[in-house]
Amino acid sequence: MRRTRAKAPRRGLMIRFLDGVERVGNLLPHPFWLFCWLIVALLALSAVFSALGVGAWTPETQILRTEVDGRRVDGQPFAVDDAFTPFVIRLEKAAHSARLRNIHVELRAADGTLVHEEPIARESLRAFEVSRERFPMLEQGRAYRIGFVSRPERVEVRSLLSREGLNWFVLEMVRNFAHFEPLGLVLVMLMGVAIAEGSGLIPALMRAIALAVPVWLITPALFALAACGNVGSDAGIVVIPPLAAAIFRQLGRNPILGLIVGYVGATAGFTANMLPAGTDVLAMSLTNAATGGNPEINVLANWYFMCVSVVLLALLGTAVTNWYIAPRIGTAEGAKDGASIPRLTAVERRGLLFAGLTLLVSGSLWLLTIVPEGGLLRNPDPAPEFFWRSNFFKGLVPILFSLFAVSGIVYGRVAGTIARANDVIEFMTDSMKRMGGYIVLILVISQFTKMFQFAGFDRLIAIKGAELLSAIGFRDAPIPFFVAFIVIIAAANLFMGSASAKWAIFAPIFVPMFLSLGYHPAFTQLLYRIGDSITNCVSPLYPFFPILLGWIAGIDKEKAKVGTVLSFLVPYALFLLAGWVVMLVVWFLAGLPVGPDSPIAI
Repeated sequence: MRRTRAKAPRRGLMIRFLDGVERVGNLLPHPFWLFCWLIVALLALSAVFSALGVGAWTPETQILRTEVDGRRVDGQPFAVDDAFTPFVIRLEKAAHSARLRNIHVELRAADGTLVHEEPIARESLRAFEVSRERFPMLEQGRAYRIGFVSRPERVEVRSLLSREGLNWFVLEMVRNFAHFEPLGLVLVMLMGVAIAEGSGLIPALMRAIALAVPVWLITPALFALAACGNVGSDAGIVVIPPLAAAIFRQLGRNPILGLIVGYVGATAGFTANMLPAGTDVLAMSLTNAATGGNPEINVLANWYFMCVSVVLLALLGTAVTNWYIAPRIGTAEGAKDGASIPRLTAVERRGLLFAGLTLLVSGSLWLLTIVPEGGLLRNPDPAPEFFWRSNFFKGLVPILFSLFAVSGIVYGRVAGTIARANDVIEFMTDSMKRMGGYIVLILVISQFTKMFQFAGFDRLIAIKGAELLSAIGFRDAPIPFFVAFIVIIAAANLFMGSASAKWAIFAPIFVPMFLSLGYHPAFTQLLYRIGDSITNCVSPLYPFFPILLGWIAGIDKEKAKVGTVLSFLVPYALFLLAGWVVMLVVWFLAGLPVGPDSPIAI
């Protein structure tokens, strides 16, 4: 009888695609050498593009909002008569000035005729005097208008191999590394977390959560928690993944899977939150600057959509985790799904009780600096949008550090895991020993990032992407235009991670363009934020990607390869892109507002 060979089970298209991503990605060298080669390529490209005169023009003239004594005076005429006295104008507080370039002051007649124009320094936006001495062309008996404008500017690639580039590098190389923002954030946060972990607080707390919460709810709850964690900006990216890994370890699941869940939720969740965050304030200020405040959006402009997005992220993220990522990662060595979790001892329960009380008291003390008017860390401006720009939210990293450290110390003393003061120092020291590889990697990442910005490639890519979208048009087919806008933003985000830098370039172009088509600025801002969030988790250039590699290497070095990790992350980006686009289309067709006082159409 003829024997037939059994056929191997057919592998799905997605699995084969991810296998390809892993194979290709793993051909890349270690991230340190990868960034070294990228720097070499950047040096060559900057020299060639500079020699060829490659460049682009920034958006057309942008009229900036001005105020006098806290009152908006945009376009309002003033009379030059016997009662005329000098006055000071300044940039309206809600406008975002850090990204403005080529700033001019314009003096016009009441009918709009240009009388005088001159360039001014950005510092002059804080206080600019209008007087007869400053403007001798002011005529008695006439009315004038005055204001600030940002003129178009030619952005050309600067060579890193030129005299200017070499001088910049030798002067800024150390500063590039020492002032690289994610470095300090990561190290400070991890020292605080190390105290809570070394004392046993985090393992005990994770066991308590794992025992109390149904297993099926753990993963979606972690996605939602990670998304809402961005109220602390980037701090959530450092805090949530290790906590998620600890919970998964207690459940007998692979802690690498917990790291991936926490990382995706925290990085892709910048368009999903139940609370306003600093990113909302920053985006709002740039959007309002692009419209001149007419119409003006508020800090909750995208809140309705973002609240529903938390649910979308939790459901889609859980589905992708269970369908693709959990089988791909596998179980940890010696771990069993559904393994019994040891119950807390009496000492551990007592330690958690005292740590919880400490957290409640210290957290309440911190809240007293922001909740009441006149709080020490509250923005003195009473406008609601400025509440979220208070130093409390800007300084969440030291606040979170103190909460982790104090509660960890109290737990350790009560549970007996901290016998002497030097134990706390050892916990922090041990955590920094594990960060040596990350610090070395940041040396080259910080140089690449700053060199990329110095050469002007970041602005050039954003401007060219904006020009491409403008050329596409789709005026009679809005949905394809929306999708194209999201995709191009997502692609630009792979190379230019700063949300504010990209929006500072895109907003002056697309907010007025969408406004002319009848779409509210809040809706345009939402489209941008969707595209800006999707590819955070899959960009190897994202500042926190190396720390994810480091966490994974601490568990399984074989899985801590660029291609392997990307094969874990890519499905989330693809499904979230599809999910957010579908949700956006349904929202658009239903005509629902995206936030309070924020309709889709004007």
